[in-house]
Amino acid sequence: MSMMKTSVRVTVFALLARVAMMLLGLFAVTAIAQDFEQNGIKVHFNLEPLARPGARPVADVDAAFRFDISDATGAAVSGAYPAVWMQRRAETMPTGKSECQNMVKSFIGGSVMSQPTLNLNVYYVLVMNDDASISVVDPLFGFGGSNLLNMIPLSSPGYDWAMSEQQSRLLVSLPESKKLAVVDIASFKVLTEIELGVTPDRVVLQPDHHYAWIGYNSSGANGGVLVIDVGAGKLAKRIATGPGKHQISFAADNRYAFIASDLDGRVTVVDIAKLEQVKDIDVGGKSAALAYSPAADALYITDSQGGFIIGINVKTLEVNSRTDVAPGLGQIRFAPGGRFAVVLNPVNDMVYIFDAVNDRIVKSGKVEEGPDQVSFSDTLAHIRHRGSETVFMLSMDVITDPDVAMQVVDFPAGESAFGMATTPADGIVQTPGENAVLVAHPVDRQVYYYKEGMAAPMGSFNNFNRRARAVLAVDRTLQETKAGRYETVARLNDAGVYDVVFFMESPRVVHCFATTVSPNKERQAKLPHQIIAQRLSSGTVTKGKTTTLRFRLRDALLGTPITGLADLSVLTVLSPGIWQDHQPAKELGDGVYSVELLPPRSGAYYVSLDSLWRSKNLAPPGMLMFQVSAAE
Repeated sequence: MSMMKTSVRVTVFALLARVAMMLLGLFAVTAIAQDFEQNGIKVHFNLEPLARPGARPVADVDAAFRFDISDATGAAVSGAYPAVWMQRRAETMPTGKSECQNMVKSFIGGSVMSQPTLNLNVYYVLVMNDDASISVVDPLFGFGGSNLLNMIPLSSPGYDWAMSEQQSRLLVSLPESKKLAVVDIASFKVLTEIELGVTPDRVVLQPDHHYAWIGYNSSGANGGVLVIDVGAGKLAKRIATGPGKHQISFAADNRYAFIASDLDGRVTVVDIAKLEQVKDIDVGGKSAALAYSPAADALYITDSQGGFIIGINVKTLEVNSRTDVAPGLGQIRFAPGGRFAVVLNPVNDMVYIFDAVNDRIVKSGKVEEGPDQVSFSDTLAHIRHRGSETVFMLSMDVITDPDVAMQVVDFPAGESAFGMATTPADGIVQTPGENAVLVAHPVDRQVYYYKEGMAAPMGSFNNFNRRARAVLAVDRTLQETKAGRYETVARLNDAGVYDVVFFMESPRVVHCFATTVSPNKERQAKLPHQIIAQRLSSGTVTKGKTTTLRFRLRDALLGTPITGLADLSVLTVLSPGIWQDHQPAKELGDGVYSVELLPPRSGAYYVSLDSLWRSKNLAPPGMLMFQVSAAE
């Protein structure tokens, strides 16, 4: 009977909680879309859950922030670069013009003491470490002398990673534990680690991000790829290909996936819509890298053994070119525009520029020892060297104009040679919104920040004595997705009333959009009910004398008694842990329970109440405390 009473009270609590949520929704002061005009500039603001366009903003979900900016004629305003913050405020106190301007001044000042609830003008740096972890670094603000925001633990060291669309999920291959980690970027926490049963290597997202393709090499058998449905988070298909480490690329229209391994002289072609193997193309040699050229609509493979660059026509799925270069070829990657590629050879220390339209090398140059990775910013190609600390840079003119001579500039990225790359993930990436790059240096255990045009890095982020194997930038700033439209995605953590603080420098626009974030009903229903424990015993407790400790348990919100806890036990400890007593509690009715104690010494005693709280959807109450005096 007593357990039935508890269930009834829990049901009443749930009903009242739902009513409270409905009332908050009815009296919310927010419209999903709002408009504001100032100094000839019109701003249309919209905030909605990413997964439910048109719905109200809800706590604990990713939301899309969207600003459409136009002038008095209605023409879109491009290149505006607005700054936006989100700040919690009291529900009954609207924000005036002067208060809004003061918030902008405070947030722009960047004071540690005036941080907004949510900052939409920052980016974060993820660092893949050689141990089983990923560092999360804030490159703009360092609290307490440290820029480390979080350390994401993994079951084993990561090998490769890929970021999903809207930067909501990070997929990390874990070869030693044979798993794929799925990391929530908003909270920087591991959501799950999917058991693969094979040793994964590359992780590559196809252009539309619907599937993630994971290469694997199973001991004693041929390798292949696992196709993961990103939205569902589960395996869609296992496709056998060849043994060894895999390279994966795609046609631009998401029609075909191309898979090659370094121990098999063929490229497997998979129809993405059907997830069926359609052809094996014999290319011979030892495949080192794949890259797709949209300008030539062709796939290119570097053969490290024979020294060839092999072209495959994507329409006919036939080999249509074979360019003889030199044995030892490694990475091939196309510059923006998709016609000219930078090809590296870590064996002979050469860098080649390859023209995919004409299938020929147009220029080449000798560089530092062991060039093994190339990545692009908006204006430069950056080349990493395993035998040097120097990063070489090629301008886009050098890459894309055959008449410009092969000229390189460089900068020293650290004090030691980089060493052999232990991951195919990029060690050099562009910082969001800047002509600057981040450089992961495993030997120096640093991430260097280099701004283009400087003679050396402007600074570095200490990686807390971990070897930085790869680096990734998570952009939380507003991006212009089309003319006059600026968007980003962020997690709305708590329900309540907020100001979305908007600032544009020229022409100057300052405004605070009031918005309400509704409670997350699903999350609220799963939260355990809070319990308050109140000691009812009175009078002096004396050592060596039996005393009755009585206490009442009640619901923190409704004030109703919690009854029927048949498994409730009481742990009493004499500080600092020199004596303890553990015994079942006796229920007296109306939420009151008791135990008989014989305290052996004077001092401070702490009481902890134990039960299967989680199974009852209850949160354990805080500890009680009482003082025992010496004998009279």
